[in-house]
Amino acid sequence: MSIDLQSIEKKWQKKWEEAKIFEADPDDREKFFITAAFPYLNGVLHAGHLRTFTIPEVVARYQRMKGKNVLWTFGYHVTGTPILGLAEQIKERKGNIIWAYNKLHNIPMDELLELTTPEKVVEYFSKKATEAFKRMGFALDWRRNFKTDDDVFNKFIEWQFYKLKEKGYIIKGSHPVRYCPKCDNPVEDHDLLHGEEATLVEYVLIKFELEFDNDRCIMPMATLRPETVFGVTNVWVNPEETYVKAKVWIEKETDDGIELIDNGIWIMSKECAEKLVHQDRKVEIIKEFKGEELINKKVLNPITKKEVPIFPATFVSTEIGTGCVMSVPAHAPYDYVALRDLGKVEEVGLIPLIKVEGYGEFPAKEIVEKMGIKSQNDEKLLEKATNKIYKDEFHKGVLNENCGKYAGLPVREIKEKLTKDFIKKGIAEIMYEFSEENVVCRCGTKCIVKTVKGQWFIKYSDEEWKELAHKCVDRMNFIPESARKEFHNKIDWMKDKACARKKGLGTKLPFDKEWVIESLSDSTIYMAYYTIAKFINEKGIKPEQLTEKLFDYVFLGKGNVEEIEKETGLPKDLIEEMRKEFLYWYPLDWRCSAKDLVPNHLTFFIFNHVAIFPEELWPRGIVVNGYVTIEGKKLSKSKGPVLPVMEVAEKYGADVGRFYITTCAELPQDADIKFKEMERAKENLIRFYEFAMEVIDLFEKDKGGELTYIDKWLLHKTYKAVKIADEAFSNIQLRRAGLLFYELMNDIRWYKRRGGNNPKVLMEVLEVLVKLMTPFTPHLCEEIWEKMGKDTFISNEKFPEVKEEFIDETLELGEEYIKSVMDDIREIIEVTKIQPKKIYLYTADDWKYEILEIMNENKEDSIKQLMPKIMKNEKFRKYGKEIPKLIQQLTKIGVKKPINEAEILNNAKEFLEKEFGAEVIINGEDIKGKKKHAIPYKPAIYLE
Repeated sequence: MSIDLQSIEKKWQKKWEEAKIFEADPDDREKFFITAAFPYLNGVLHAGHLRTFTIPEVVARYQRMKGKNVLWTFGYHVTGTPILGLAEQIKERKGNIIWAYNKLHNIPMDELLELTTPEKVVEYFSKKATEAFKRMGFALDWRRNFKTDDDVFNKFIEWQFYKLKEKGYIIKGSHPVRYCPKCDNPVEDHDLLHGEEATLVEYVLIKFELEFDNDRCIMPMATLRPETVFGVTNVWVNPEETYVKAKVWIEKETDDGIELIDNGIWIMSKECAEKLVHQDRKVEIIKEFKGEELINKKVLNPITKKEVPIFPATFVSTEIGTGCVMSVPAHAPYDYVALRDLGKVEEVGLIPLIKVEGYGEFPAKEIVEKMGIKSQNDEKLLEKATNKIYKDEFHKGVLNENCGKYAGLPVREIKEKLTKDFIKKGIAEIMYEFSEENVVCRCGTKCIVKTVKGQWFIKYSDEEWKELAHKCVDRMNFIPESARKEFHNKIDWMKDKACARKKGLGTKLPFDKEWVIESLSDSTIYMAYYTIAKFINEKGIKPEQLTEKLFDYVFLGKGNVEEIEKETGLPKDLIEEMRKEFLYWYPLDWRCSAKDLVPNHLTFFIFNHVAIFPEELWPRGIVVNGYVTIEGKKLSKSKGPVLPVMEVAEKYGADVGRFYITTCAELPQDADIKFKEMERAKENLIRFYEFAMEVIDLFEKDKGGELTYIDKWLLHKTYKAVKIADEAFSNIQLRRAGLLFYELMNDIRWYKRRGGNNPKVLMEVLEVLVKLMTPFTPHLCEEIWEKMGKDTFISNEKFPEVKEEFIDETLELGEEYIKSVMDDIREIIEVTKIQPKKIYLYTADDWKYEILEIMNENKEDSIKQLMPKIMKNEKFRKYGKEIPKLIQQLTKIGVKKPINEAEILNNAKEFLEKEFGAEVIINGEDIKGKKKHAIPYKPAIYLE
């Protein structure tokens, strides 16, 4: 039977659209509101989008079948700089971009070369995205769709920022940010080509001093662990790299402009000097020289007042920190091994400063010797040793008496206190670095850390605001549950974030029009906008009518509706309807996104909701899915692979893509798309359709009769699957729900093999299976539903209910028992090489089942505990020697409830005879005393 999946899909997409079955309006039903992070329009939707969006799509369809009123819709994200950058690169005919978008995104060259402005890029990719969503059969309410460059949406963002500013959460100041020198803008995660997960790391620069060229100079040591300064024995510099002697000033912002404060003469790497220029310092280089000039000079530790020597170390990177590194060999494996390689350990000695449970006085020396680290070349072992010591010291370490007044304080609590104290004394400063080296803007320029003056920030550092965010997280649902702890950590870690820039697409900052709100700041509460977007889209509401007072009333219930009617010119009834619509759908039930958005968008989503909305409207849940790879390769819009969604639909079919992408990995695991597996999924869905047609044809000829044992077994398996599927869908365990399809198809094959062919039963099973598959494969299921003679949309049918009268675990145990007996018979045939004419099966004696009953009643007991309970009964005493062995055997195969094995075997006798081509005798003459070996669930077998 040939089947054209594409034709079936397009047929039902047209029918759904014509019937408008996915348009959601408030009614008396329980509501369900689910969203996903809207796609960014700088390319076609790809495999990563497919997974992130299909998860809520499947959940939305399931919840609709559970009788809920479901709101599921999309907007398109077009703010920020990536679209600008793409348009510029296409206009400049950048070869790699032209190749990537032509070959990987499947954009015809003549269409691609036209995308030379941001407006054209947005228009083109919004059409492509809409085509892709519709082609995949997404059950979206398209009346609520919008793009973030709409003038009306801009008014909503302005309102959001006024609310944050009123609460004191938007401030102006100077802060370090990730910055692109070419774009001349702060950059956020979505603006980056590489290094999306890079954070700003705060290094403490401790000001050591030395004499150099007759000048008293500062040699700043960059460290993440300022407490280790108490254990410094020497300093490392790279003799082969370039260092500078430079005059440094601190730039202080005053009302009259920038004041320069003398900060001395510094010795540091050339790269460090270049970085400091962007971090509130003015730097004038006096001299450049090789690091070898510093070797064997002495520097003064400003804390201990001890002079220590400078030693050479080629492992020192001048790209990180200042290129001058403190050596703490008692606690740093790298330092200890480097000193040992130089033969300088005895000369400088080891200074312990941290007591750690499980370690001696010198932890680094101890672990290096224990791991057998030979030299600095054993980099993997050194890294492992370093990570272990640092982790143990951080969590369990306490500063010792060498740390003066700080002795006795835990390492995990000391950094902030020490840093403040050292800065106050004027012997330390702060410098920022990226946590990763390769941080690159989408324009291709390497980013820097820059202190931007007069920058607008969202004050995510506010402790009271953090407390509200924590409170929200405590109340929310998370899938996976482990995400809860991660969100708490992100909230604790969150610092002030630049929220505006001077160029890019987006909304003008309403209280400072020179600035444009950046893309991760305008995409935090837009799901509230979905609730009223249909009114704005359909009623032709103009931007000037969307006033702050209107939004205050609709979203917060503040203000007088008559006054708002006068101010906006909007009818009172429409304003009230918008308010009711919002209150009906809010709060949001589930927010779905990939895990790369946890540290930014999803955390901002929580912060902004708790800042603006009352508690009863805070979001209820977040679903986090993993990344997607293709045949093990990471997705890349510019390098590949990409796998556009439309390619999946055209090559494999929308239903195949939907089913495969949601079932190939469970949340929160990463998903690796394998094309052979997708092909197999397609073959299985085609077989499902063919099976459905066979059942429909069979049922038309014969309506079926009384239920047999095997009929009841199949109905048990079917309704048990309904119970499992219902639980799996509700917990968003979509792989678990999807795998039931394969299990049920296998059950049907077994049922037929066992002689089952009741048309009535098969039709009932088909109806259940089609409904279970509808959230995954709605097109195929609509087609089968129609072929079954139904005149409704299966998308609007109720999810199947469990028929408890058919749930009977003994039926399942019985069929498992038959399969086990067959396996045992085959094993004996293989070992003995006998082709039996007769197969004798002997079930266990009754007393053995009584022992099984006792074991079931005392499942936690050991053999020693069971024996007295069994021996209380006099009739078991004559089996005293056999019982311990029996208990061991039953424990090994699993303690199950007793079943009537003889009845089950007799029911399957004809089937077994057909399977083995031999006569089957059940509990007949006891040949060679075999029967005594039978135990529950393991009949004795004799072949003749």
